[in-house]
Amino acid sequence: MSDHSPVATPWQASPVCEAAAAWALQQERGDLSDAERRRFTAWLAEDEAHAAAYDDAVWALSVTARHAGAPELLALRESALAARGSRKRMWGWTAAVGAVAAGLVAVLTFTTTPQVEVAPPSSQSTLADANAGLSDRAYRTAVGERSVISLPDGSVATLDTDSQLRVGYSDRERAVYLLKGQALFQVAHGKPQPFRVYARGQRITAVGTVFNVRLEGDRVRVAMVEGVVKVSARALPGTLPGAPAREVTLTAGEETVAAPAAPMVVRPVAVREVAAWRGGQLIFNDVPLADAIAEVNRYTVRPIALADAAVGRYRVSGVFTSTDPEAFARAMTEVLPVEMTRAERGELALRERD
Repeated sequence: MSDHSPVATPWQASPVCEAAAAWALQQERGDLSDAERRRFTAWLAEDEAHAAAYDDAVWALSVTARHAGAPELLALRESALAARGSRKRMWGWTAAVGAVAAGLVAVLTFTTTPQVEVAPPSSQSTLADANAGLSDRAYRTAVGERSVISLPDGSVATLDTDSQLRVGYSDRERAVYLLKGQALFQVAHGKPQPFRVYARGQRITAVGTVFNVRLEGDRVRVAMVEGVVKVSARALPGTLPGAPAREVTLTAGEETVAAPAAPMVVRPVAVREVAAWRGGQLIFNDVPLADAIAEVNRYTVRPIALADAAVGRYRVSGVFTSTDPEAFARAMTEVLPVEMTRAERGELALRERD
């Protein structure tokens, strides 16, 4: 049928939807105080349903802005305006927005094409014509290089050594695809579209926050510096039907590692260590020497070798400069029973001291 009657009665929003809508409206206006931001962070962390409701509210605001002329949404808008004029206008307005979020899927069944999983960046529309050249671009760094990228919405991504990401902003979301390596994201506040990072089948949804994403083989490590993110496993080709969804919410000082067919566990992490690489520092806290060398080698085209596998079991702690692998190797000879050798072409190796 091509004709649809206007909506006579708006959907009833739950208290969670109303609260999510209130936070979404305040975030959109950008008028959250520090105390309110802390309350918002605490509210998101209370229950995964809160983060999901907030995502729905942000999405609802974005979609209603794009389809404001649809008769069904005009009816909802009239309800919202009427609510604003009442004595409890703030709660009436947020209830109306919450109702939009709760019922929008049903409305859009008639007014828009179905929403689908995010498409490759090349097929997505841009946030604005002025940003068309910036919102669908790929960035990469060479070994030993770091790069700071200003994103179209004012967010900032810092790429670590030998890393690659693609920006795929659309009218629906601010999407970034981490394809290789590691990146630190500082997300701009007060935007209607949710900020999402896609990596190895995981979707990380951020709310005005600072967080780090690192690819380690088929694993994705997400660590928080500030704010809140939600990490959700996404269905990939070959995923068994009916596989259980996996999702966690992280706050500052927490991290998780997402891997195929493995549960995500939230663990504490030292905030200082999460983004130390951005300043050219590597911080090791009682890690095997083999792991420390592997991390140092990410930043050099002349990797340090281990001449004896047993040497790799020694433990390392300390702060080192990522751009000076020789200084790291020399430091190891001062604190561990190892010696440094140099090959004809300059390659360094650590071996057991005689």
